[in-house]
Amino acid sequence: MTDYTSLALHIAIAFAIAVAIVATTGILSPSRPSEAKSRPYECGVSEAFTSQTRWPVRFALVAMLFLIFDVEALFFYPWAVILRELRWDGLVAMGSFFVVLGTGYFYARARGALRWK
Repeated sequence: MTDYTSLALHIAIAFAIAVAIVATTGILSPSRPSEAKSRPYECGVSEAFTSQTRWPVRFALVAMLFLIFDVEALFFYPWAVILRELRWDGLVAMGSFFVVLGTGYFYARARGALRWK
C-alpha cells in the first residue's frame, strides 16, 4: 500500500466508527421530551433572562482580548523550539512581536479594559 492509500483507509475507518457511535447512541438513547427539559438551563440556575436582554460590551471586550493574547502567546512555543536555528534574526523578530504584544496589553490596561467592575 502506498502512503496515501493507508491514510485514506485510516480516515475511512475513523469516519465509519464515528458514524456507528452516533447511530448507536441515537437508537439506544431514550427520548422522553418534556417542558422542563426544553427550558434553558445552565450551571444549576434556570435562565432568568430573555433573548432580548442586553449584555454589557465588557463581556465581548474581555473575550476578544483573551483570544488575541492567547493566540499571540501560542506563537512563543514554536519560536522557543527553533530559537537556535533562527539566531539573531529570529530573536529580533520575536522581540518586535513581543513589543507589539506588550504595547497592546498596556494600551488595553490603560484604557480600563481589564478592570472588572
